[in-house]
Amino acid sequence: MKAAQSSRRGFLVRGVGAGLAGLASARAPFAGAEAAPAAAGEWRNWSGNQRARPAAIHYPESEAALRRLVAQATGPLRAFGGSHSFSALVPSAGTLVSVERLAGLLAHDGATLRATLAAGTRLAQAGELLAAAGQNLENEPDINLQSLAGATATATHGTGRTLQCLSGYVRGLRLVLPDGELVECSAVRDAELFEAARVGLGALGVLSAVTLQNRAAYALRERTVVMDFDAACAHVEARRDSVRHVEFFVFPHGGTALVKEMELTDPGADPGPQVAAPTFDENVALEFAAEAVRRAPWLKGPIQRLVGLFVAGGERSGPAHRIFPGQRTVAFNEMEYTVAAGHGIECLREVVATIRARDLGVFFPVEFRYVAADDTWLGPCAGRAGAAISVHQYHRQDHRELFAAVEPVFHRFAGRPHWGKLHTLAAPALAALYPRWDDFLAVRRRADPRGRLLNPYLRTLFGVRA
Repeated sequence: MKAAQSSRRGFLVRGVGAGLAGLASARAPFAGAEAAPAAAGEWRNWSGNQRARPAAIHYPESEAALRRLVAQATGPLRAFGGSHSFSALVPSAGTLVSVERLAGLLAHDGATLRATLAAGTRLAQAGELLAAAGQNLENEPDINLQSLAGATATATHGTGRTLQCLSGYVRGLRLVLPDGELVECSAVRDAELFEAARVGLGALGVLSAVTLQNRAAYALRERTVVMDFDAACAHVEARRDSVRHVEFFVFPHGGTALVKEMELTDPGADPGPQVAAPTFDENVALEFAAEAVRRAPWLKGPIQRLVGLFVAGGERSGPAHRIFPGQRTVAFNEMEYTVAAGHGIECLREVVATIRARDLGVFFPVEFRYVAADDTWLGPCAGRAGAAISVHQYHRQDHRELFAAVEPVFHRFAGRPHWGKLHTLAAPALAALYPRWDDFLAVRRRADPRGRLLNPYLRTLFGVRA
């Protein structure tokens, strides 16, 4: 009966999607259409909010070629991987170097369950390669388009009260320093450089390889259910310590939330009804809804309530690396802060209340996740368990009003920003949030005394004069 209900609801979702798609095609094209692709000689990120026209862009195909490029490049030099960060980590008028062609599984050990991958390996590719070797990452984010280099450099994370960000599982790094020297570092070899570079923002060198602590390949069962906002808050607080993964997505104006839980399951067990978990932005219907909110903000409440009626819960199971990721095909810009876990729901409620009180035109849901404490120097969960709260804005809408409204809420809760996402903090405020901030800056100065790896954005973050 439950499977039949999910099937009928899925049919309704497709029907509504087809109707909205037809309505969209009958109207004039959306203003601005898709963000313009990068022109020849130009770099742009996924959402199009960051662009650069550097003096040169290089795609080295070997570690030796990378070393030569780094040593000879005119600065400032910045590296990029999947280009999925929303902050201005990459743009440079000097040299950009991609690690995209440095990809693949370099070594793995079945006894220790450690593996070394080339730094340009996308998380999706890493998942498949590791699974073939009998391993899985301990945890993954729900977007797997990032390179391993970029994901670890920005402390990218998934969800789980006992599970750290990806950088927490890094056990070794191969790093090309600004003079072209190749360094291998770990907790017992050049330990200070290693600790700083685990979340290094590309400011210490260019990563060429990463060694991770993994676990034996495993399977997950995912369950999603739609609730009202208050019920979802209570449910997640009650379940956060007993479920391996629990998170939820809140539609502020609709008053509804989609709660997602994932638990370990027997890889050989009956997978049950394979109703794919919904994603909010994978089809033209949802893009049209976001565009409608952009054009007519008064529609945001009705549209979000409609989504609450037609977004279907369900269950699915399978290999972990295929259950973790969702599809994000409609671009957005994002702000994320991590606050102390014990204050997470309180902070979320204030964020939602602010969006409602100011009647801000936002369609995308607010995402809430728990993340375990770690011992990184610049990770948002350094020394404390965290609750990560992500606010998204449709890429054709100006995100500044929304982000300016909610960011002070995060500041009141001593939130730490996700390095790959938008925020306005600079050196003085950041120094107060990270106990090892000065230690990181000292290692950065030793690794790059001339500041060859610093673009204007990083100079502002670190308080370094041009």
